[in-house]
Amino acid sequence: GGSAYAFFKYQMQRAAEAALDVHDRVSRDFCHKFGRCYGAVEGYRLDDADYVIVMSNSFSTIGKAAIDRLRAGQHKIGLLRLRLIRPFPHQEIAWLLGDRRAVAVIDQNLSVGKGGVLHSEIASVFASNAAPPLLSFISGLGGRRFRAGEFDRIAAALRRAADEGATAEAQLLYSAEELEQMREMLRIAHGETFELPAGIAVQE
Repeated sequence: GGSAYAFFKYQMQRAAEAALDVHDRVSRDFCHKFGRCYGAVEGYRLDDADYVIVMSNSFSTIGKAAIDRLRAGQHKIGLLRLRLIRPFPHQEIAWLLGDRRAVAVIDQNLSVGKGGVLHSEIASVFASNAAPPLLSFISGLGGRRFRAGEFDRIAAALRRAADEGATAEAQLLYSAEELEQMREMLRIAHGETFELPAGIAVQE
């Protein structure tokens, strides 16, 4: 019945919350024994970063390479990779992002009608705290790889957001070539010129 179901669902929630401490303890033990450390989050070049890009999964390796390149161009930018989504490491994320000038979240998934899933999760961290400007970018859908220069666009958007504030609209990372291919497909489907939606960050 509903009463038993509610009780056990609540117990699952409490157990998941406790799992954060267990994860931290096991991670420390593993790091001590093997010299490789895998916390719930991984910070990359965050010590003096004014701007942070948040990512997850294997695309983060591309992100790290982009951070190194941007750093060589005197951009004070770092990367935060989330290894653990459930339970969500709220406190650690708030501590690592709270004092930055601006933050960009790159989502590889899209909750239709809401936006980037990870962006919403990060925004929830600051529901009761002062938040840096928080930008949302979508890429990697369907296995799409990042294009050269897209991280430059994100870095430029972060600087603008720090000065002017952030837009709530998610931006789809796209290349000019992809845009032309899409226009042609839509022209064939509709038999006429078809305007694409706003919010596409086109990389020439």
